[in-house]
Amino acid sequence: MKKALLCFCLLFVCTKPGAEENTLRFGLSLEANMNTYDKYTLGRSVSLDCQLFKYIVNGVILTVSDDFTLITVIEPEIFARWYYLNLGLKGGGFFVQGDLGMSLFLENTDSQVRGLGGLTAGFRYPMLEGDYFAEPYVRCGYPFIWGFGIRAGCRL
Repeated sequence: MKKALLCFCLLFVCTKPGAEENTLRFGLSLEANMNTYDKYTLGRSVSLDCQLFKYIVNGVILTVSDDFTLITVIEPEIFARWYYLNLGLKGGGFFVQGDLGMSLFLENTDSQVRGLGGLTAGFRYPMLEGDYFAEPYVRCGYPFIWGFGIRAGCRL
């Protein structure tokens, strides 16, 4: 069942009905978030997204956060993004996205799995005719409470 779900998610992310150009994008990000009990953590993530329609993008993100002492959190998630104001920018603009996934908390020898849900808002600024982008964002949800960071990437 897990393999079937993973295959479905990858096919859903990589399909491009009606798209006339390659809109698969890869990104790396750094963020600060509240993924521990009482401290801030540093998060690093890798993302892959695909533009399905003119204003709709789906993708996957893998985030790893830690406080460099006790807690490491691994967050695989899928997202759906809506560009509601693009200001005439090809492949960019203001967006809001819904996130859904799992959080694996690793603390010393103990581990816990929790569901993940959240909202992200940001602005994707395309550069060099849309081949590269920079994307500041803020996010809130469970279990990470809040996070903010910047993602940079390129079109594949």
